[in-house]
Amino acid sequence: MTKKHLPEQQVKAICDILADTDRGLTKSEIGTILGQCRIQVQNDGSSSNGLYYNIGLNKRNWLYNCLAEDFNKSQSCDKIFAFIQEALNPIRYTVESKRAKYEYLLNETNKVLILIGMQISREGKLNEVTAARSLDEADRRVDMLRRKLYERSIHPEVQRFCVTDYLRKDYFDAVFEASKSLGNRVRELTGLEYDGSALFQKAFARNDPYLFMNSMKTDSEINEFNGLRELLECIYHLVRNPAAHTPKINWRIDETKALDVLTVISLAHKYLDECYPIASTGT
Repeated sequence: MTKKHLPEQQVKAICDILADTDRGLTKSEIGTILGQCRIQVQNDGSSSNGLYYNIGLNKRNWLYNCLAEDFNKSQSCDKIFAFIQEALNPIRYTVESKRAKYEYLLNETNKVLILIGMQISREGKLNEVTAARSLDEADRRVDMLRRKLYERSIHPEVQRFCVTDYLRKDYFDAVFEASKSLGNRVRELTGLEYDGSALFQKAFARNDPYLFMNSMKTDSEINEFNGLRELLECIYHLVRNPAAHTPKINWRIDETKALDVLTVISLAHKYLDECYPIASTGT
């Protein structure tokens, strides 16, 4: 993406969040990230003569000085954006005790970024979005849309394909991309190169399947197996194919319908989680 200019006020606000005294990153963590982004660590003004100690700048102001000095030298926000992405890299928060901190930092940072038309994904990547026009709108879009999506326990594969489109309220692209995730998933599981109905019928062929989800010994198991194939085909017929062949302006979809569609696609992915290719049966 083409990264936008980050105004001084936004930089200060982001420093206040990421270097928050109680919920932000530690000074050591910030120093490490600055080094990884090749941003020079500035002196914070602290000193000691053995008798007296000067505590210097607080974390927020010290971080701002580091970022501002780098911008003054380079006249570019590239390293500042790199710092934000690295600070919110989810791999830093894999320990359960850090999850609450991650949610706070991600959501609060996005409330700042969305005002200039940017948003950082849960993968730690910056994306362009429609800019919020007010603080109220920023709060609603960051908190409410994300909460609605995750309250439904949307499958990670759906999130991976469509969360950016959904958060910028592009529901057409969100459901279109999510529907394509199903074909991509089945191709990854089977190695087949087909698409659409041909792919699903080949992968779940009754007499020569590439994927199993049960032993297919009872009528109920056979019905479940056939039902998953039909669900996948149904989603393609209802969502993927119309979206692919209909001008975007003529294919209306609101948030409620988008959430319903994403939930159904998520359900299909959860069934695919239970599938295994024939080569992995060990028989």
